[in-house]
Amino acid sequence: MGKKLYTKENISKAETEWLGIPELVVLKTNRDDVGLEVVHRRYFEDEKLLCPACRSSRTRCSKIVDRKLKDLLWLDEDHKTFQIISLLFHQRYMRCDNCGQSVFPEPTEFGEKGCKFTNRLSDALADGTFQFSYKKVCQHYGVPASTASVGEVMRRRIQYRESLLPPVRTPHIISIVEVVFFGEFYPAVLGIWDGEVYCLDILRDSSEETCGAFLKTLDANQVETIYVDPVDSLFNAVNQYFPMASIVVTDEAIQRYARNAMLDIIHSDGKRFPVVHKDRRLTVLHKDLDDRTVVSRIKEGMKSRPRLQRAYNHHQRLLELMETKWSMEDLRTWADQIPAEVDEFLAVGDIIDIFGEQLSGFLTLGEKPPNNYQFAVQGICDAIKDMPHCIFDVMRGRCIFSITHDTMEENGELWRYGIKSSRLIEKINEISANIREERDYGYQ
Repeated sequence: MGKKLYTKENISKAETEWLGIPELVVLKTNRDDVGLEVVHRRYFEDEKLLCPACRSSRTRCSKIVDRKLKDLLWLDEDHKTFQIISLLFHQRYMRCDNCGQSVFPEPTEFGEKGCKFTNRLSDALADGTFQFSYKKVCQHYGVPASTASVGEVMRRRIQYRESLLPPVRTPHIISIVEVVFFGEFYPAVLGIWDGEVYCLDILRDSSEETCGAFLKTLDANQVETIYVDPVDSLFNAVNQYFPMASIVVTDEAIQRYARNAMLDIIHSDGKRFPVVHKDRRLTVLHKDLDDRTVVSRIKEGMKSRPRLQRAYNHHQRLLELMETKWSMEDLRTWADQIPAEVDEFLAVGDIIDIFGEQLSGFLTLGEKPPNNYQFAVQGICDAIKDMPHCIFDVMRGRCIFSITHDTMEENGELWRYGIKSSRLIEKINEISANIREERDYGYQ
């Protein structure tokens, strides 16, 4: 481009020091409409940037593109008071004279590519969004809350927090449960230690590749038993990485899938049903309902809803069966007797048919799931299902990286068990309440 636009005489040393971003230099300017004009420090150095395509140092500045960013300055050591400033970054684009094909921007570390915020502002927004709504956090800092930016903001901070976690201590018993979040299914990987259920992670999808990428981080020699949801891709993944483990489908999974089917029927056929909290009261054992008023209202509500009545009765038979010493023949009989008009239960029948071997394996296990296992799994599923809508990265960040993990030290090395299920459920519900009640961030 010929002669440089700026020389070292254009540097404002006082403002550069005040800005405090090591790789940036603030320029003297008379323009009040752009905030601080900045260039990279290497602008005034003789450093030749290497071409990313051919690694040649025969590169030169081809053009300068102005990039506008918002930045955060903390005005006290406690990070209570702050100032948002605007930066106009004159970013150079380099051309390679060696290969003649490559034009590339000079690399930066103070802000992610395409993001309108510097990293320190982005990190502050992400830290707030782990506990509160992104919109409220942006309002607190006085910056625009674009849904397009939340993924960029969160992924960087999630990567940082994940890097701080100690490695997982592989449990002898693993459970992989699909949680539902706004119609999408995400596998939650659970570990069981001393009768307690811990959440290790929540995966992006149920594909063999995604599940396998996590499972290969565990010690296959330590895994003895795996409870897996009846999903082919999950079963294939655990079978590949833990061929010597006992891979089973539990009675909890059957009851959960049947409950989900029952909920679908309640939502389609149970509109204006005369019972408060009908989702819960119509999916538990009838004999466990101790409120006589509720019992009579259920009976009354069923009179005008024959399909719901048949579904309710059949679901009750399954719940009663699960309380006994059931057999595979009992399950197959229940599946064969599914009422023709209640086709929502057919998926449960298919599971019993296709995963019969894994269900039989569960019956022969020497060590059954702990007493609180079903309660823990259902609690996690319900808590995540009830979270306010957000993208997966935000959901996972709130569940996995904003809650304390249980750890232990062994031979001088720190390991983690995961997040205890009771704490996970409590904190997820707390975060959901923060967002639903639209509490102001920064004034707690």
